[in-house]
Amino acid sequence: MEVKRCSRCGAFYTNQGYVCSKCTTKDNFELSQFKDFVEENGVEIDSLSQVSHQTGISEKNLTRFLDYEGLEGYKKLFK
Repeated sequence: MEVKRCSRCGAFYTNQGYVCSKCTTKDNFELSQFKDFVEENGVEIDSLSQVSHQTGISEKNLTRFLDYEGLEGYKKLFK
C-alpha cells in the first residue's frame, strides 16, 4: 500500500487518484471547470494566470491539472 500526500490539503492518503478522498469532489469540479473553459476559449487563452483569474481556480491547481494523465494536450496551450 502506497501512502501519498494530497496536493490540495496536505493530508496523507492511500486511495487511488491524485488527491485524498476529501478533496476529490472539489478537484473534479475544478477540473471540469478548467476543461470547459479551455474548450470554450482555447485559442484566446494567453496564460494560466488568465484562466485562474476568470475561473477562480488557483494557478497551483491549474499547473497540477496539466500533469494529469489525459491532459497532456492542454500543456501545449501554455508554452
